Amino acid sequence: MNRPCVFVAPLLAFLLLFAPLAGTAQAAGSVLAVYNSGRAQVTESRVVTLPEGAAAVVFTDIPATIDPSSIRATAPDMTVDDVQYAYRPITAANLLDAYVGKELSVILPDPADANARILRKAKLLSNADRPIFAMGNEVYVGSYEALLLPEMPKGLDAEPTLTLTTRSATAGRKNVALSYLMDGLGWRADYNLTVNQTGGSGDLDAWATVTNDSGHAFTGADLRLVAGDVQRAAAPKMLARGNVMMAEAASMDAAPAPAAEESFSQYHVYDPGRYVSIPASGSKQVGLFSVANVPVKTELSSRYHSGPNQRTGRIDQSVESALLFTNTRENNLGMPMPAGVVRVFMPVSDGAKLLAGEARLGHVAEGGEVRLVIGRSFDVTVERAQTSFKRIGKNAAEVGWRITVRNGSSEPRDVKLLESLSGQWTILNANTPYTAEDAGTIEFDLKGVAPSAGKGGTVVEYTVRFEY
Repeated sequence: MNRPCVFVAPLLAFLLLFAPLAGTAQAAGSVLAVYNSGRAQVTESRVVTLPEGAAAVVFTDIPATIDPSSIRATAPDMTVDDVQYAYRPITAANLLDAYVGKELSVILPDPADANARILRKAKLLSNADRPIFAMGNEVYVGSYEALLLPEMPKGLDAEPTLTLTTRSATAGRKNVALSYLMDGLGWRADYNLTVNQTGGSGDLDAWATVTNDSGHAFTGADLRLVAGDVQRAAAPKMLARGNVMMAEAASMDAAPAPAAEESFSQYHVYDPGRYVSIPASGSKQVGLFSVANVPVKTELSSRYHSGPNQRTGRIDQSVESALLFTNTRENNLGMPMPAGVVRVFMPVSDGAKLLAGEARLGHVAEGGEVRLVIGRSFDVTVERAQTSFKRIGKNAAEVGWRITVRNGSSEPRDVKLLESLSGQWTILNANTPYTAEDAGTIEFDLKGVAPSAGKGGTVVEYTVRFEY
């Protein structure tokens, strides 16, 4: 239960005022916008009873990860003169800091008996990097078993508090709109792509995984998920006295159902369309969208970086296996896809769907191509050997390559060979057609490489001149 309290300055009276239950208040008016970066914006309504004139309103149930400089509060006929956020948690370091210059009890190893312990009274001289004690006329710097403090020191907080110094033109109950930024909340997208038996299409389920490490729960929040990389400014230096931050202000005004999506500045916002409760520590999955029969195709490719260097012996290359699809309406998609992890499931002969691989996905706009590298091919292998090398003057060389592709499966396979070429280069001859993908890459697109059991495989040969 939120329990804001009011201190009426002219009367020196302390009033304890009650807000609605946290769940009720948040369900009615709390909006939680969570960003990919691990930051969230909270806007909530808190009910207080104010006298006419000046008062100090104290709120508890505040996240410990709040950004104090971002706090804003508004209510009808109310102005805020200043905002104070205080939180000095009960930790071992803060406890000892409070006892610097005071006496406490130290449990030490007994120098006469390794299995015994002794209790000594000591004065804590410093806690800068480790505790340093004065014991009589001696200064002790060393190990100890435990410290016993005579009482709990003042000035430590079990939970954060937020105090508003307000001025109200009228007395009575008011809905205070409280907004702030906080850390410890983030989200990412998680996708399951289940490929059908033929391998030509798949069903895509998208979920938002919201992770909360702040220690502060949100019950019945109106959740908004912001996809995109939001610029954050460097935090300015502020005066802090005992972890109390002050800010002065004159006035502050089954398959998942599809989540509503809209553009916001250069970002996209997803609204699940229902209130969502998020635990104080842990994660919550919220459905974004689910689509069926997305056309997909499998691509096998192998890349090699070649330069004007002499090589000997056989060189084995890995063959990547990737799934490709395009984010268009014609493919039953056509919506912004936030960054996340895609898990691909493929069928085996008895129809069971097994995990075929995982791939990390960046933000994909409508119309963008998705390429998911899910592993390496087991059946298709690529090896190469340098067939010639000739140095031409000081700054040029001609290099010849033979690339052999073998298909150990029972079905023909399409394979792309990507040759990354350094410096200035010219292809002198090639036994297979190729295309220049960019200024440093050529591609041999081999269609229908036949099963090569007992055969030599498909051979690509070419010669390139490098100038450097």
